[in-house]
Amino acid sequence: MNTYIDFHSHSVNSDGALTPMEVCRTALEAGIRVLAITDHNYTGDLTDLQAAFPQIRLVQGAEISCIGTDDSGKETELHVVALGVDPDNPRLQAVLKRNQPDRQPYIDAILEKLRLCGIDLGSYRDLCRLLSGKRHIGRMDICKLLVERGYVSSIEEGFDEYVGGHGKQRAYVPNRLRYVSLEQAVEAILDAGGIPVLAHLYYYLLSDEENEALLRRFKALTGDKGAMEVYYALYSRQQREALLALARKHGLMCSAASDFHGYSENETLAHHFQSSDCAELLQSLGME
Repeated sequence: MNTYIDFHSHSVNSDGALTPMEVCRTALEAGIRVLAITDHNYTGDLTDLQAAFPQIRLVQGAEISCIGTDDSGKETELHVVALGVDPDNPRLQAVLKRNQPDRQPYIDAILEKLRLCGIDLGSYRDLCRLLSGKRHIGRMDICKLLVERGYVSSIEEGFDEYVGGHGKQRAYVPNRLRYVSLEQAVEAILDAGGIPVLAHLYYYLLSDEENEALLRRFKALTGDKGAMEVYYALYSRQQREALLALARKHGLMCSAASDFHGYSENETLAHHFQSSDCAELLQSLGME
């Protein structure tokens, strides 16, 4: 029987706007029956969530930041979604812990650049008080405040005008954290019994040749356990078709991803991604 699925979403445990309970409630309303909440460099306990939402099969997951290095020495920040992992695996937790920095210097640097643009959102501590209950304060939260206080009209404009790495970059601050390598991320996921999924390929702005090289390397690292996001919410039909061709060419399983954060009215979990399109991945997760 075909069902709706989503293997990439976020909660307040990283840069999402909703609690895990609220994400699950929203997913249920969207008809989703298989869901992974994949917060950045974090794994949460699913026990209470699964008990509260027996209609949804929850997949233990995380989105791991890492650095990929090509043959020329060029480095690119990549995101690998870990699915079906043992959250207590020591190797996985060591990777996640290394990837969780003290965010205050980074956020304060962004806030200072905003002040130079005539925008005063306060200090990091001010944001912590304002956003009580969030364990991760990031650029998404800053953009939401920019919208609420009338500096921009949308989250997307906030990234493009101020804090994003692609755009005017008026208040952009490079993340100086040295993430784990792609190899370390994949090895930790596999050690934890999970499936490594290369997230949103076109986000990295690589050339066609660089994409091919990255997928060859990812396949070599993951063997028959690797997957890539083919059905990605922000990509067009043509882009998804191109990604499907790449997945088939490199022998990678297909994943479906809303990359839901819940900050914008335009965001939704109701993309109607079909389980039949990701049957091999579901089988590998023991959820066929």
